[in-house]
Amino acid sequence: MIYLLVFILLLVPVVKYDLMAKTGGERGWFCFNLVVLILLAGLRYRVGGDTLMYMSIYDDLPSLADLKYFDFAEADFNPLWYIYAAVCKSIGEDFVIMQIVQAIFVNIVFFFFFKKYSPRYFFSAILLFYIGYYCYFNMEIMREILCVCILMLMTSWIFEKRWLLYYVGCVIALFIHYSSVIMLFIPFLIYFFKKPSWKLLLFFALGLAVLASSVNILQLLAKLVVDNEGLLIVIERYSDKLTNINGMMLMFLKLLPFIGFVYIRNRFNLDYQDKFAPFATGLVFMFSLAMGLFIFERLANYFVPYVIVFSVNTIYRFLSELDLKKVQVSGVVFAMSLLVMSFNFFRYYMRDMSEYYPNTRFNVIFTPYHSVLDPKIEEHRERFIENYRDVNITF
Repeated sequence: MIYLLVFILLLVPVVKYDLMAKTGGERGWFCFNLVVLILLAGLRYRVGGDTLMYMSIYDDLPSLADLKYFDFAEADFNPLWYIYAAVCKSIGEDFVIMQIVQAIFVNIVFFFFFKKYSPRYFFSAILLFYIGYYCYFNMEIMREILCVCILMLMTSWIFEKRWLLYYVGCVIALFIHYSSVIMLFIPFLIYFFKKPSWKLLLFFALGLAVLASSVNILQLLAKLVVDNEGLLIVIERYSDKLTNINGMMLMFLKLLPFIGFVYIRNRFNLDYQDKFAPFATGLVFMFSLAMGLFIFERLANYFVPYVIVFSVNTIYRFLSELDLKKVQVSGVVFAMSLLVMSFNFFRYYMRDMSEYYPNTRFNVIFTPYHSVLDPKIEEHRERFIENYRDVNITF
């Protein structure tokens, strides 16, 4: 119920400011929605799969005073995560402090990113973020999302081609989470795919899917770029988990809406002032490679904030400047892209997980919601996550 209430609160400014184009009071709604999403994530109690894992080990993490004795070389996670956790513990020993600090940082970065790069439709970008990615980014990938935020903060450096500063940021991200290795290749996307063709993207999608099914591309790139033993071990573990035919089809559905949006931009020569088309290309590439090796789905997270802006800007340009009676095929592509995107979001939350615990869908990780003000333990969630963790890799 609380998720529905928050959805309504986020929908109100979308209707008022993005759809009806009214002005006045935007800052108030912006700040109010930001506070709501910070509190929802920051005050949760045992909500989120990875959250429970991080809670279970939090007391064992070193404090600031203990860091000088800590053996980072033998640690399970990357060094900056332990330093970050130690800083949070210096504020308060309770894990909720870390949750609040994380929620403040992550949601502020996302909100101001949307406001900067989608100034006309940022409330819609926030709503799309909430529907599709908020719970996952705030309550699941607590380490990786810090790297995604670092990338978002470096966006202006990417467009200004300040590569030295950018790669310094990449190194910092690598000391938080290995998945940030994908950030090293983003400048090449910017250079080669400024205005991608939907036909070329479709060709690449099918070609990369075949390639990833036969060659461990990520392992080869990691050996060439970051010859790190810990990273290679993680990649080898994931290499055993190949995507089956059903997974390949579902991954193809994930990339299809973004090829559809690129088609619409190609068809009507929509401007590329947001400069985010290369990131849409990157997302398509990652989902394509994930059809052969599912670890690439995790790497797609780095492109999501940009593709949210890209999608919202494309949707509104299509609706506001084109005569829908004349678009015909493009109108069908547009409608199907939105329909498939909605299906993907629905499936993420509702996919059957009964193989790990009877009568369970994935949304049990997030629902029902309990806060530190109502600290109840959901046994169904606890048992499911316990089983799920036994057979999945902590990346």
